[in-house]
Amino acid sequence: MWLFRKSLDLSRAAPRPVVADDITAVSRLLRDGGRRYYGLTGSELPALLADGRGVALLSGGELWGAAIVGWPAHNTCWLRAVALAEGVEPRPALELLIPALHQTLANRGISYVYFAGDETTDGWLAPLLRAAGYQSDTDVIVYEKQDLDIPDEGNPEVRIRPVESADLAAVLRIDEACFEPQWQKDDTILAPAIEQGPYFVLAELAGNPVGYAYATSHFGGRLVHLVRIAVDPRSRGQRVGVRLLADLVAFAEESGALSLTLNTQAYNTNAQRLYRWFGFAATGERQTVLRCSIRGDAIATKN
Repeated sequence: MWLFRKSLDLSRAAPRPVVADDITAVSRLLRDGGRRYYGLTGSELPALLADGRGVALLSGGELWGAAIVGWPAHNTCWLRAVALAEGVEPRPALELLIPALHQTLANRGISYVYFAGDETTDGWLAPLLRAAGYQSDTDVIVYEKQDLDIPDEGNPEVRIRPVESADLAAVLRIDEACFEPQWQKDDTILAPAIEQGPYFVLAELAGNPVGYAYATSHFGGRLVHLVRIAVDPRSRGQRVGVRLLADLVAFAEESGALSLTLNTQAYNTNAQRLYRWFGFAATGERQTVLRCSIRGDAIATKN
C-alpha cells in the first residue's frame, strides 16, 4: 500500500509553468493523487493548461504536483486545482509550487489570488495556503427559503423574460458593473448557463436590460439554488431585484421545489436585508474565502 512508501525526495523536483501536453498527467493526478483539490470542470482544464494557467512540479519526467488557476478577471484569479502525488509531503511541495505559481501569475499581470475550498474535503490545503501568505478575505453565507410565498411582486413595469444567446453581451455588462473582479463570471460560465440552465432570465425596464438571475435545480427538482442575481447599479432603487426574486420563487413553486438556497458574501449587508425580508434565513453554513496579494516573486498581504 502507498501508505508505507517513503516520502518522495522533493530536492529532486522543480516547478515549471504548465503546458498543453501536461493534460494526461495532470488529469491523472487530479483523479488519483494522494492530495487533491479540484474546483474545475473537465472541459476547462485543457484550455487552462494550453494557456499556461498554472505550474507543475516535476522530477525527471514524472509529475509530482500541480496548481492551476481559473481564467482571470482584470487582475484577479481563483486557485481552482491543486494535486499532489502519493508520497509527496504537502507542506514542502506547496513551498515549491505556490511561489512559482505566484511568480508566473505576476508576470502576467495578476495581483490577487483567491481560494475557497470545502472544509470537509479540502481542509488540508487552507492551512498550507495561510502559511504561504493567504489571509481571510470574507465568508460566504448560505441562506435558505423553505416557504415559497412571495411577499412582494416588485416593480410591475419590469419585464422578465428568458435569456437568449444574443443577450450574452448585456448579461456580461451587467455582471461586470455589479461585482468586484473576483466575483465576476465570464462567458465560459454564463454562456453555457444560458444554453443549458433550467432558469436564466433577463429583467428589462423600458426595453433596456437592467438585471438578470439564474438558478440551478438539484435532487430531482426538490431544491432550487440561486446562483446569481444582479441589478444594474443605474437601475437600483426601482425594485428590480424584488421583481427577479418573485419570478424565481414562482419558478421554484411551479417546478415542485421544496426550498430555495443562495450564497452571499458576509459583507454584502444590503443584499442580506433584501433576502431576509423576502423570507430567506441564514442556515449557519459558512465558507471562508482566502486571498493573497502578489508583488513580483514576493507574497504580501493586502491592507
